[in-house]
Amino acid sequence: MVKHLKLFQVQQISETVVVAPQGQGSGFRYQDLHVESNVIRNHLLKTPKCNLIIDLGQLDYCGSEFIGSLVSMLRETRNRGGLALFCAANPHIHKVLENMSLFKLWPYHATRDEALQATTVKTA
Repeated sequence: MVKHLKLFQVQQISETVVVAPQGQGSGFRYQDLHVESNVIRNHLLKTPKCNLIIDLGQLDYCGSEFIGSLVSMLRETRNRGGLALFCAANPHIHKVLENMSLFKLWPYHATRDEALQATTVKTA
């Protein structure tokens, strides 16, 4: 299992990995973001057919590199047959992701509980 990282909190719940970015997405050092994103992607690769929830509840702002790292995790999950989705974004982050049409690629749920329920329905 992935331990608590500096930029992301990671939790395994049954067949679902929940990744929760912490704090200001624009204030992360690129190297830290790259290393931690790779740690999470490697975990996803080692876990057969897992789902991924990106919980944005603790994220205040994010830049393009940060969004790119989240998208790479979401793509990896979808490519391996899992369900990938977002949840719990504040209104600003929600609008940014909506403007980028990311919710057309990966569903959005208002809360983590709703997102977990969606993964349970999908895998049942």
